[in-house]
Amino acid sequence: MSPRHNSIWKLSLYVVIGMASRLLFMANNLEGWDSIDFAFGLHDFDIHNHQPHFPGYPVYLFFSWLAYTFIQNDTISLTLPGAVFGSVAVVPIFYLAKRMFSERVALLASIIYLVNPLCWLQAEKPLSDATGFFFIILSSHLLFYACTSKRHVMLYLISGSVILGIGLGVRLSYFPFLTMWLFTVRKLSKSNDENVRVGYGIFAFFSGVSVWLLPLMYYTGLKPLTINGYEFVFGHFTDWGGTALTSPNLFTRISYFMWSFFCSGLGFWCNDTSFIRVLPSIVMVSGMIIFMRHVRFDFTAKFMVIYTVPYLLWVFFGQNLEKPRHIVPLIPFVIICISAGLERLRVTKYSFSKRDLISFCCRRLQFPQSFAAKPERSRLSVNFNKWRHKYDYFSPYYVSVCILFMSMSFICVSLVHDHKNKPIAQIQLLDYIKSNYDSHSTRIYCWETKRFFDYYAPVWDTRMVRNIDDLQYDREASLIIPETILSTSKVNGINLIVKESNIVAVFKNDRYSNNPYHTLVLYNLSAQE
Repeated sequence: MSPRHNSIWKLSLYVVIGMASRLLFMANNLEGWDSIDFAFGLHDFDIHNHQPHFPGYPVYLFFSWLAYTFIQNDTISLTLPGAVFGSVAVVPIFYLAKRMFSERVALLASIIYLVNPLCWLQAEKPLSDATGFFFIILSSHLLFYACTSKRHVMLYLISGSVILGIGLGVRLSYFPFLTMWLFTVRKLSKSNDENVRVGYGIFAFFSGVSVWLLPLMYYTGLKPLTINGYEFVFGHFTDWGGTALTSPNLFTRISYFMWSFFCSGLGFWCNDTSFIRVLPSIVMVSGMIIFMRHVRFDFTAKFMVIYTVPYLLWVFFGQNLEKPRHIVPLIPFVIICISAGLERLRVTKYSFSKRDLISFCCRRLQFPQSFAAKPERSRLSVNFNKWRHKYDYFSPYYVSVCILFMSMSFICVSLVHDHKNKPIAQIQLLDYIKSNYDSHSTRIYCWETKRFFDYYAPVWDTRMVRNIDDLQYDREASLIIPETILSTSKVNGINLIVKESNIVAVFKNDRYSNNPYHTLVLYNLSAQE
């Protein structure tokens, strides 16, 4: 079998393994405001009523709607696109790493991607991140090929531009990757090749955007879409989006970013995780250090910088850092760098020649140095080759890769298994209230948890309040006071008016599977009446 066909078989095996593992651990419940917005949008698409919220995620919902026509289950329909596209993403990662470095680096990067905790976990959730990431990494792969190939340049440019345009219909928050596209267009515009016409690439990008934007404008209306877009963007940056404008503490943002990127994103050890993460953390840090020591600022490095820096800045200043899923598009390039660094261990592990080793053995065994140059040394040379191949798999490279794969596999399987089988804190709270209280005589004050009641228990009296002032105002303005009044700990300032005796129950889940609602406290305010 030729090396090319061998690589294709290996890559096909990776896709099958990734697909099987993702489909096996798909989520059983919706788990947040966004996923419930998507679920409502499957049945009644209305951006004005947050079904889903702006910009509507039309491409992602289209794939989910296709799944729903066959499955008739909201959660599975919304999770299936991420599971499929999250598995297939290993293909562009492989070819991108192969073009940037080598086939060995590409194979290693593919393996590490499959057992990356954040990428695997996001592929199991009823959210658009894994699907959107596939389009971004596929576009970057095609655009990089357009810049580095001598043949089919226009094909790579046009297809990469179309894919990027469509990808923005999956997640518009991936717009910083437009800098990667502009960088490609600018580079190719300086090409001396008469066959390269960047105008086709520009047309292809806007064609990709038109695939989802024109139907969205037709269905929603240009004016309502514009108004909703303005209100959403304004609210995101100034109110509830968790951006640097509403959460300006620099130390807090840095600490959340470090946790999201390293601990949740790459699987590094943290003080609230198992010590099994220590060894893979050391391996990944070693890979990054080796890569940085040998990196050259060539076109590959420039492309990596153009890809990562704009989006990294957007995440740090313009996104909620308590949600690690925003980090997903940055992970593969870090994985590729780690793989390239670890590959250096394999390349340099036998930097000496057979003659050097035989001369060293002669000195140690006090043989004449001339022995190393005589034909009689052939027997020792043969023995050296046997020893070398016998112990090759105990080299630092293979030991590091084995440690990384085995430990990360264990971490990932534990994480996605718990995510599938252990309900998140908000679902636990909802089930507890449904089992222990009467919907006709109970009122619940909460924040984003109200969306869960809207979907799973719409008959319950739930009030969405941000802080204790809003809660008090609503209670005083109510004509009818129910027998039982409950509140969650996510109402800001609630801890100022409650005592330990008001605590009804505490609900928790692993924050690495769902954050920031990994801990919820339920209070009974009726005792204060």
